[in-house]
Amino acid sequence: MRVRKKGWYDRGEAGLPPSMAQLAPRGPYADGWFALAASSELQRGKVLTRRLMGEDVVLYRSASGRVRATEAHCPHMGAHLGYGATVCGEDIVCPFHHFQFGPDGMCSKTGYGTAAPKARLLTMECTEVEGLVFVWRHALGKPSSWEIDTRSSVGFSPPYSTVRALVECPQDVIENIVDYGHFLPTHGIRAEIVEEPWFDGVRMGTTYRFHQAKGEKDAARVSSIAPKVKVIVQGIGVGYTEIEVPQFGLYMRTRFAVTPVDPAHADLRLTTSARVTKLGGGRIAGSLSPLVARALTGLFWYDTRKDFPIWEHRRYAQQPRLAKGDGPIVKFRRWSKQFYSVLEDSAGALNTEDATAHNEPPTPDA
Repeated sequence: MRVRKKGWYDRGEAGLPPSMAQLAPRGPYADGWFALAASSELQRGKVLTRRLMGEDVVLYRSASGRVRATEAHCPHMGAHLGYGATVCGEDIVCPFHHFQFGPDGMCSKTGYGTAAPKARLLTMECTEVEGLVFVWRHALGKPSSWEIDTRSSVGFSPPYSTVRALVECPQDVIENIVDYGHFLPTHGIRAEIVEEPWFDGVRMGTTYRFHQAKGEKDAARVSSIAPKVKVIVQGIGVGYTEIEVPQFGLYMRTRFAVTPVDPAHADLRLTTSARVTKLGGGRIAGSLSPLVARALTGLFWYDTRKDFPIWEHRRYAQQPRLAKGDGPIVKFRRWSKQFYSVLEDSAGALNTEDATAHNEPPTPDA
């Protein structure tokens, strides 16, 4: 039996309570890159099964170190590759009849030496960025149209990976970034806007400083040493932060990704790297960086957990009644429309003409 943990669920335990499994869909599936694993989980020869948008995806790392993603079932006789498949060189080998499939998905061998049939395993585009494995998914089967930003890791600790299972959809999680109004009531911190939100193609971003809520006289003093947080988002569910506290020689970077598991649940993955420059200096500071990354990850989850029960029980406000101080919610939702190519109407029919009408609140920007 799954144990409830304050709004989030450990994906390592089997199954969700019946009440959770019957939740209404939280939103449509977006197109884009979605993280399915941490790089550290996928050693050479390892095969993993992960859930994406209600379907299983099989991941494996080949002998050369390349990560690959395929559909879950063998095209020969339907065996699930996530249960017993092995890796041979660059190929994945089905556990049933030992049919072998190459990186292009084509069958190259059978398990009994006969000619390989014209069978093809559906493969998916995948990439690794800062300790996470991403898979491209498009409702109409189109290839990837943008790449995930990469940053140099020089001077930073190796990425420390964590994951939490949420009851929510990726768009509502990402919307929190520009929902300035919730920072004080929910998290007890004030957000000082350093860079106004911008929306450019598949990217959006903003920069702010966070400091504890205090009187106006204290605010200026506190904000001068408060961490500066730069946030960049790509698509619906992929982003990163760059956090600086130069007064203490502390620099932190996170890579976050929200992946829709099914219509009501999502996995929030986070990798954290740190660079410490003033605590002991040189080698001592370098050895402290991984410990600092883990500690800061713990602080992130401690604070973010305050959002979990709200996400779990909220309902999408299609026509929000916005007020001054809410942040650019309307601009965000208009920007997000580009990532939905297909929706299903109430009868289950596909609709590609107005794929994101639900995102357009008829309210003025706040």
